[in-house]
Amino acid sequence: MDILVINLMRLGDLVQTSPVLRRLRAVYPKGRITLVVMDLFQETARLLPGVDRFVTFSSASLAALLDQEEGWPTAAQRLEEWLRESFPRPPDLVINLTPNRLGGILAYATGAPEIRGMAVNRGWELITQPDWASYALIISRARQANPFNLVDLFLREGGLTPDGQGLEVAVPPEAERGAKDFLMGLNLPAETALIGMLPGASQPERCWPPEQFAQAALMLMEKHSCHFFFFGSAGEATLAKAITQRLPTTATTLLMGRTSLAVLAAHLKQLDLLITNDTGPMHLAAAVGTPTVALFLASARVQDTGPVGKGHVILEPRLDCHPCLTPCPRPHCQQAISPEAVSWWADKLLTKEILEPLDDANLWPATRVYLPTTDPFGYHTFLPLVRRPLNQRNFWLWLHRVVWGQELDGSTLPLSPLREWLEKILFRHYLPAREDLGLVTGQTYLSELCQIAREGEDLTQEILRLAGNCREFPVRLWQKSEAFRSLDQGLRRIGVACPELAALVEFFFQEQRDKDDTELIPLARELQRAYAHLKQVGELALVSLAELQVTLGLREGGEDFPEMAQPVQNTLAQSKVLQPKSEGVPCR
Repeated sequence: MDILVINLMRLGDLVQTSPVLRRLRAVYPKGRITLVVMDLFQETARLLPGVDRFVTFSSASLAALLDQEEGWPTAAQRLEEWLRESFPRPPDLVINLTPNRLGGILAYATGAPEIRGMAVNRGWELITQPDWASYALIISRARQANPFNLVDLFLREGGLTPDGQGLEVAVPPEAERGAKDFLMGLNLPAETALIGMLPGASQPERCWPPEQFAQAALMLMEKHSCHFFFFGSAGEATLAKAITQRLPTTATTLLMGRTSLAVLAAHLKQLDLLITNDTGPMHLAAAVGTPTVALFLASARVQDTGPVGKGHVILEPRLDCHPCLTPCPRPHCQQAISPEAVSWWADKLLTKEILEPLDDANLWPATRVYLPTTDPFGYHTFLPLVRRPLNQRNFWLWLHRVVWGQELDGSTLPLSPLREWLEKILFRHYLPAREDLGLVTGQTYLSELCQIAREGEDLTQEILRLAGNCREFPVRLWQKSEAFRSLDQGLRRIGVACPELAALVEFFFQEQRDKDDTELIPLARELQRAYAHLKQVGELALVSLAELQVTLGLREGGEDFPEMAQPVQNTLAQSKVLQPKSEGVPCR
């Protein structure tokens, strides 16, 4: 079995690919695994265990050519030469985790009989396989509804099941020896807490202010004997200097731009704690087992890319505008996380306290605090460490976790472990709801979505009937196409009016884009399946909404739940989703 994994992304994304390589090795123990990475990040790739062969790809130069209309012939020639040299024969399986057209073209051009993840079709449109890959592509347009970490999305795109074991890298022994020798040369007292700081990030608005870093460090020094190590690129040295000038010179060591990636991993491995923005090295620290206090600002969102594994605490702003959708000229979120909060949680990790959810909802009112864990099926998730009333944002996030897990996994594992786990989470990590959770509105729009899906199924059935009658076909087909346009407008309206359902709508349209047929009848059948799929997802969401209401004992608008649930029961009375066989579908 010749397996090719394509990941043309950056440091953090590559480290988050390590579970894919681990699971591939477990599923295909005799397989030959090749990893294709950008030439700029081959050093990162060589830290990943389980790879038989590394191949570098000059994606930056090719991307520049592809952006120019006149550059396509040259790009195509270079790609052909690279493929001929790197892959004399097509691999058996390609898993492409690169969410752009270039990665899709590369996956398609290998000629592999099976492609998972993203590829292009004959019309050079981006298509996805399996359904989890479609979900991973569309969720970027509906991020607030996504409950799944990128680590698990990579796995499911590759057709692999999560194992909940987190990230891993192999630090070269010579790098570890060098880092240890360097540390010994500092002659620090044995009880010194070794704390790393990563003040930089890929975007300025994602950087916690240097003065905040310094204040947190000074607060930690009041409780512990500390030495602070500063990591990052040479260009980020000014951020570190802005921090160190506020600290005792004997308590700091600057390593900005002075380490290779392997040596950086070795230094991170020796730390007791890392305080960091959302960066690639944050995932590297998680992979070597170093506890982190991670700060997620601006467009960074913990559910998407939070550090997985044990011993981490993640803080993000408790603001309606977070995460940002566009660059913010005045990022208020940088002040929402206080030095007191960072130092308080850092102290908990340094003293290895068991982290339990706190009942004081007035603690750090502008900050959310999370603890990473896994659900009963190995999917990573992040639980609040400060108990506050369940709100609309969190309610719908958990609902999506149930719905998409059932719909996309579709296996036969029992539901009960997940249901019992989720019930404990909702009562242990949240206080009772004190606001409208959008249940009535959500139920109304879900019912409308299901009705549109049923009408779409009927329309496609009518087209299939008309296809056999040449005399009626031309005029009636035009009429039916106008009806489809009206249904699409209705779905778009639902996605805008009820953002909690935007992911369901986007998934439906992605399924339409994925079709590679050009003949009428195959297209109509594919469209009919897409509408049936949309109806099934909508019905699952209605059922899950009703179940969560019962679990939480919720009432909305002063009405008893049984009265509210009646429209749901009427909608689903004839639906297969309520038949006993669906009870075996796990929600992951």
